[in-house]
Amino acid sequence: MTRSSIFLLVTFTSYAILSKILFDYIYSAANLIVDEEFHLPLGEQYCKFHFNTWDPKVTTLPGLYLVSSALLGPFGLCSIYWLRSISLLFSCINLLLFYVLFSRTVQNEWQKVSLAIMMNLLPPLYFMSHIYYTDIVSLTTVLIFIILNERGQHYFASLAGFFSIICRQTNVIFVAIYGGKYVLKGLYDSWVQKTDPFKKAGDFPIKNVKPFLLDILGNPFKILQNTTIHFWLNSLCYLSLLVFFLVFLIVNGGIVVGDRNAHHISINIPQLFYFSLFCLIFGWPHFLGEVLNFVTFAKNHKVFILIFTFIAFVIVHFNTVVHPYLLADNRHLIFYVWSRFYGKYWWFRYAIIPVYVFSLYVLFKILWNPRDVSFFILFTVGVTLLLVSQSLLELRYFLLPYIIIRVKTKNVDTAVFNMVLEFVTYSVMNMITFNIFFTKTLYWTDMDYPQRIIW
Repeated sequence: MTRSSIFLLVTFTSYAILSKILFDYIYSAANLIVDEEFHLPLGEQYCKFHFNTWDPKVTTLPGLYLVSSALLGPFGLCSIYWLRSISLLFSCINLLLFYVLFSRTVQNEWQKVSLAIMMNLLPPLYFMSHIYYTDIVSLTTVLIFIILNERGQHYFASLAGFFSIICRQTNVIFVAIYGGKYVLKGLYDSWVQKTDPFKKAGDFPIKNVKPFLLDILGNPFKILQNTTIHFWLNSLCYLSLLVFFLVFLIVNGGIVVGDRNAHHISINIPQLFYFSLFCLIFGWPHFLGEVLNFVTFAKNHKVFILIFTFIAFVIVHFNTVVHPYLLADNRHLIFYVWSRFYGKYWWFRYAIIPVYVFSLYVLFKILWNPRDVSFFILFTVGVTLLLVSQSLLELRYFLLPYIIIRVKTKNVDTAVFNMVLEFVTYSVMNMITFNIFFTKTLYWTDMDYPQRIIW
């Protein structure tokens, strides 16, 4: 074994052991944690192979419960402890998947392992690794989907994409992003071959976007006739998933399967601002180095910055959506952020707009690649649709988009220094949030047991 392989094994083992110790502490401290009161009873029923039960308060499809049934049901391990262990198990799997994912963009073996453990320790994500929520299993399916998609194994990727949708319906956005990128690049390749048969297409540069769109809209058959059966068979894998999801929407009458009054589609543009702030807080080492660049950009583009800031001001003023759950559920940290800042001081939501502008600038720089804009276009549109349609401000919605952006982040010169800062930041935040969880209790009149504060 190489030293890097030993480092990966030691890291994985240490993560599993330490997380298991923390897992046991959490289990002994709390019987039910927030929405586990809905997930655990269903998980137990599915674990016992009772598939005809459902709770109308649950909004997602039963992917988590099916996994519990497959892994725990045959052994009769249907207690709270074992159901929660599903998240811990898949958290360990995610560590290996992150390693594989970073292997495509990072050459240094030590950095691959460090980045993998870093992403698994992302505080909101790491906390979910110890409770029975859909987030961890959902993340596993999406990571598998992305890895298979990027390796060109589109049939198996579509299977992973299907199960990711079964775990959480909104994962269809990521299926559409990565599947759409394959289709877009395939059509672009055909267009390039039509215009110049001896030229290899490769990337999708910004300079070719306009002529490509005009050509494919004006005369699509000439481009389509250059495509191959292999391309269409692969594309059909992704298109069939989108058709399946469309049928589900029609039959179900919406995207959520329960509690529709509290989870309806809305137009909530400030979600993009909150997401940019989330990225800034958890990825601040990578944002810090862009401060001077942003100042220079702002000086050179004063009119653009002023117009964008004014538009953001108008959006915040007229489109700030405050979901009833945000004001009522004091078991989430975001409740205290809102009640002590956004809700308490009317001016705060306006004063923080320059921070949004800076954060969005950095995110644009991370994602923008003029030599290949295919991913930028699809990711920006997809994540915008995902976030803007959510009326509830929930940090868990930001996890997958942030993880994908973090994988795309390239700071080779300062990578080690930034990783150290990230590790310290995540460690401190995890210690603080777990300390709050263990030491602070709340009492709800309609609950027989104390409530605790989580992400």
